Amino acid sequence: MNTPIAQSLRKTITAMAVVSVLVPVTTNAQTLEQAVATTITTNPTIRQAYSRFKVREEQVVQAKAGYLPSLDLTAGYGWEQTDTPSSRAKALATNGDEKTDLNRRELGLSLRQTLFDGFLTSSEVHRTSHEASSDQWNLFAAAEDTGLEAIKVYLNFMEADQEVQLAEKNLARHQHIYGQIKQKTAIGLGSTADLSQSRGRLARAQSNLIAAKNNFFDARSQFIKVVNQAPEDLHQPVPDASMLPTSLDAAIAQAKANHPTLKVAENDIKAAKYQRESAKSSYYPRVRLDLGGNWDENVGGVEGHNNDLQAMVRMNYNLFSGGKDVSRDREAAYKLVEAQELEQRSMRDVVDGTTLAWNAYQFINEQKGYIHDHVIAAKETQSSYAQQFKLGQRSLLDVLDSENELFQARKGYLKAEYDELIAQYRVLNATGELLSSLRVTKPTAWYGETMYEGGVKKA
Repeated sequence: MNTPIAQSLRKTITAMAVVSVLVPVTTNAQTLEQAVATTITTNPTIRQAYSRFKVREEQVVQAKAGYLPSLDLTAGYGWEQTDTPSSRAKALATNGDEKTDLNRRELGLSLRQTLFDGFLTSSEVHRTSHEASSDQWNLFAAAEDTGLEAIKVYLNFMEADQEVQLAEKNLARHQHIYGQIKQKTAIGLGSTADLSQSRGRLARAQSNLIAAKNNFFDARSQFIKVVNQAPEDLHQPVPDASMLPTSLDAAIAQAKANHPTLKVAENDIKAAKYQRESAKSSYYPRVRLDLGGNWDENVGGVEGHNNDLQAMVRMNYNLFSGGKDVSRDREAAYKLVEAQELEQRSMRDVVDGTTLAWNAYQFINEQKGYIHDHVIAAKETQSSYAQQFKLGQRSLLDVLDSENELFQARKGYLKAEYDELIAQYRVLNATGELLSSLRVTKPTAWYGETMYEGGVKKA
């Protein structure tokens, strides 16, 4: 089998073997999958996205409440003074005063059920459901992107750690060379120019080590910031080659079908459509059923109970609202167009991001082979120059230059190795398959209280 994936896998295995020879690789336990899982469960951005999703879920419940009746209980007790034409005559006859003072009691129960609201409730249920789905996909998109960020800091730390080891090895070589030149100079077999040149290269090697350590601690700090844990015994990851697309066209097709950002845009469009349907509900009459009863006592200056029961179907039809309803309809139409344009922009961004990730993966993969050849050639040159220097066939400058070239070649290969790994994970992220490829389980709560229209389906 000679597919691009198989070739990539063989090159990755070969590359890892080269790294194990050229650069000591730490083994053990804090795996990439564990780091990503820790990150997505503790990251504030993801928790914020989850809270937004839960807010939308409650809005769906509120919208569905429009299908249900409203039941109200009222009660009251207090003092009432009445002075009306009908009450004055009776008051003069009974207590010689034109005013009637009574202790008033009220008790009422009413039930209202909407029978027709111009499709407002159904439109609001659909709208809020799609908004909930949009925020749910936003949550999964944030998890994918945060997972990629965790991968980058994980690999950057490993690269920085191995760069320190390379710098230490380079420094040890320069110390050895400087020691030899110093001994020769002390017994008169070496020149002071060679000694000063060797000392200068030694100083640069020490400077390179300090720079590498600085990068190491920066990478460690970034790791802790993202993962919320200190790095410890990181394990060399191997991307799931079976989930990598075989071509750019396949990658783009996969991204269009699976990328969470596009799912967000799709749900935003549907939510905007239903928002316009909600705005159009103002063009229809409202019809509701009212059932109620009042059990009052001493009302209106008349002693005794005053009870009534009602069962009414009522209609309310607004004939003119100053143009507000028409304007609201147009506003919703513009929001729909805005959502459609945002989808187009998201599509372009996804296609562009997938293309860039694929190109980086392909070209780094090709470049790494040449860098590997450079490392082998630089090592052979360094060994040959060292032997020839002992025989007086090479100058010290040649030897020092060969040492520096080998160091730079190894650094270049190390960078290419980790750049390729990051590029592979970028392709998986661009196609929406990053967390799936890592076998990272999403929390059950992310799937919501119910399955919403256009929402994430459980695997």
